[in-house]
Amino acid sequence: MRSALLGVLLAAAFAGAASASDYIVVASTDPAVKRGQPVDAGARLAVAAGKTLTLMRASGEVTTLTAGPAGVVAPGVRMASADGGRLETLKALLEPPPPGRTFGARRGGAICPPAASLTSLDAILKAADTGGCKSVAREALDAYIAKASPH
Repeated sequence: MRSALLGVLLAAAFAGAASASDYIVVASTDPAVKRGQPVDAGARLAVAAGKTLTLMRASGEVTTLTAGPAGVVAPGVRMASADGGRLETLKALLEPPPPGRTFGARRGGAICPPAASLTSLDAILKAADTGGCKSVAREALDAYIAKASPH
């Protein structure tokens, strides 16, 4: 009985890991698609013709797609499930900060690096995990996406 229960729990854990999305929406000119929305590889999205959708992988790869009459299809390469945690951190950074709160560059003893010095996705995510540095990480992520987006 105990081993059967353990098997069920392990299967559920692997199913949860397998359901992690491959991309996250970082920009959209179609108001129906929200920033921070997770997207699976190969998924068809109902985006109005001519509108653009910018997706980001946990690796930092940024892809911009322009919708045709049938919408857009996310590139079909699946990512490793280990990148799911990175996408969750990215999603948290893409959400607007809570209203009515002031985010300082120094809080709880943490001294945040300047946003301009955070040029790699790893550095941005590390800053996001440092208490009180989320606003700096948000600013750096926006600059990273602007620089990585095809023009």
